[in-house]
Amino acid sequence: MLQQAVLVWGEIPVADMDRAVKFYQQHLGLTFRHESMEGMEMALIEQEDQQGAGVALVKCDMMTPSMAGSLVYLHLGKPVSLAVARLEQGEIEILLPPMPIKDGECGHIAIFKDCEGNKVGLWSMEA
Repeated sequence: MLQQAVLVWGEIPVADMDRAVKFYQQHLGLTFRHESMEGMEMALIEQEDQQGAGVALVKCDMMTPSMAGSLVYLHLGKPVSLAVARLEQGEIEILLPPMPIKDGECGHIAIFKDCEGNKVGLWSMEA
């Protein structure tokens, strides 16, 4: 058994960084720190917990937005239903409406389609 958390980093591929940053700012209230590294344009989601797993929007040649890729779940510090309501107000496609995991024992999830064509999940202990 591992002694540390398995997930340390996640990347959400984008084709248009400006559009993607605007989407996540507008619909989820996220803020970003921009960086470039070895041919990659990155927008790192800002978070207070520097020890937790990080996530970034990434534009580079070896990544393409897709509904078929890995699924990243974002924890926004609020109930999933509030985040989904905000997405629905923006007419964002909800692929999986809020639902409990093990009757809520393991939290609640929802999945939406972002502006780049990725499926992205939301998670919270609160419905």
